[in-house]
Amino acid sequence: MRASRVLTSTGVRLAVLQTVLLIAVFWAAGSMTKFSVNLIYQHELHTRLLGEAAALAALDRAKGQGAVARAVTQDERRPGGLEYRLEDGHGHGLGGDLPPTGAPFGFTKLDWDDQVVPGRPFQDLVVYVQALPDGSVLTVGQDLSEESKLRHALKHVLFWCGLAGAGTGLILSVLLGGGALRRVEAVMAAARAVAAGQMQVRAPTRRVLAPDDIDELGATFNGMLDEINTLVGRLRWVSTDIAHDLRTPLTHVRQKLERIKHGAEGPVLIACQEIEGDIDELLRTFDAMLRLAEIENDPQAAGQARVDLAELTGRVIDAYRPDLEASGRRLDAQLAPAQIDGDADLIAQAVANLIENALRHTEPGAVIRIAVGTTDDQAMVSVTDNGPGIPDEKRGVVLERFHRLETSRTTPGSGLGLPIVSAIAKRHGASLTLSDARPGLRAALAFAAAP
Repeated sequence: MRASRVLTSTGVRLAVLQTVLLIAVFWAAGSMTKFSVNLIYQHELHTRLLGEAAALAALDRAKGQGAVARAVTQDERRPGGLEYRLEDGHGHGLGGDLPPTGAPFGFTKLDWDDQVVPGRPFQDLVVYVQALPDGSVLTVGQDLSEESKLRHALKHVLFWCGLAGAGTGLILSVLLGGGALRRVEAVMAAARAVAAGQMQVRAPTRRVLAPDDIDELGATFNGMLDEINTLVGRLRWVSTDIAHDLRTPLTHVRQKLERIKHGAEGPVLIACQEIEGDIDELLRTFDAMLRLAEIENDPQAAGQARVDLAELTGRVIDAYRPDLEASGRRLDAQLAPAQIDGDADLIAQAVANLIENALRHTEPGAVIRIAVGTTDDQAMVSVTDNGPGIPDEKRGVVLERFHRLETSRTTPGSGLGLPIVSAIAKRHGASLTLSDARPGLRAALAFAAAP
């Protein structure tokens, strides 16, 4: 099974859609998580900064400005401590390592990628500025580098989790989709075989306690085929029985007509001859119906043997050449060696029917060309005439039973010649192609060449 077939299957397409949705959900979840973490972190940070500022303000009231300066210096030396700046009312620094921020009173977020305090580089910084009771200004800040690391770590975790989930989902979908696709292709192969005339073929089904939708599809398909096979079989039995039942009395009528002819003369003799011709045409039609039923009811090619298509076609041509030349038509044969495996009698009948079809639908003086040859891995026999041909829209329906282009049906023929050729072609896995010879018709039978 081709990889492209799996990748274009409906199951894999749905898996890709689900993966895209999964990625979108992960992205939305990551965004919401990031937003929530930011809110929580911001709330905790503001609470911490407010608490620190309130403690230093209380220290300023109790012990004065010097005590505050000593406290911020000690706190800055602790790992994970806050950042401070204490300055007087004129902006002169009294304590802390923070450079002047220029921030207003309250909370402010500063982008300090360019600011470097010896030994303490800053990135983003959140500061809280507050005036102390003695008139000095206190700035308490928190470096956001840890928060940035947490945010990036969370982003990477969500990214890799989403990627792993999407990849696992795709791989499982391809594996599971491949198995489902093989079962669907088995049903499709059965449908193609039935379309080719193998009515006995059925779709494979599994015997499981909980059948899935593909099992139900196969079972429904097989049930439909059983019903179709029954209906087609009944139709064939009806046509075959009619042909059998009518052929015998018509033969008796013809025999009685023969006896009447011996003693008839004049107009009676002419009428008997015309009736005899009509009965012969009916008998040929019934014979064709029985032959077609025989071929269709046994679609498996029995009596397979190596056949020289050129030699077989030559024998058929020799049988028809006198009638063709007597009718004023010219026969042109080009026969190259071509070996096939098949039923020689059926193939000879198919070639004969094609020649009769050309003979019946051309006028005296027409040229009928018969060719046998090989192309690539196929062996082909074609019969081409320069008669009126068959319109494009009619080339499919002429292969149906009893369909004739001459709707008045005043000319001899049963409308079963080409359907018999088509049935023989299907039985041998060959193809029958009708094409425009410009002018005329080209009928070609293509068989698989024997190795």
